[in-house]
Amino acid sequence: MISNWRASIEDADLADWITVATYLLAAILCAQAARRPAQLGAVRERAFWLITALALVLLGINELLDMQTLLTVAARSHARAHDWYEHRRAVQYAFIMVLAGGAGLAGAAMLWFTRRTRFAVRLAQLGLTFIVAFVLLRAASFHHVDLILGRGLAGVTLGSLQEIAGILVVAAAALLYHHGR
Repeated sequence: MISNWRASIEDADLADWITVATYLLAAILCAQAARRPAQLGAVRERAFWLITALALVLLGINELLDMQTLLTVAARSHARAHDWYEHRRAVQYAFIMVLAGGAGLAGAAMLWFTRRTRFAVRLAQLGLTFIVAFVLLRAASFHHVDLILGRGLAGVTLGSLQEIAGILVVAAAALLYHHGR
């Protein structure tokens, strides 16, 4: 039942708030980087930084709303209501494969779109790859993966560190770009 879902903001800890703040800081830096190519006439680079800024804002919001859990609860409820719950593993696998395929296609399109861009844009793409890998691992939600990603100290898990590392790489790339590198 969907009424079982609660936004993560109700249970947000320090690591969650640090992650959200990092997403928003990186989004601001990407938006600032987007203003630089307007002066240079680099339309592709401007589009890249604007899309990246928007994606980071949405990921930051998702960090607190936990929409993937809402999707899981809704799918579980639907599966039980329509008598295919016993086949859920096959559906989960197909969902993850479609998600991974979509991410792969989006990544390939991004590489093609930004093929003649500066180093900072390619560095940001590396950071985005870290973030997408984290999101895909969380979406897969295999229990042994959850156990590994959930390990850590003082509320900061390995999963949080991977996510934050990707965000910081994007932020650093935006700073480099903003300063002309």
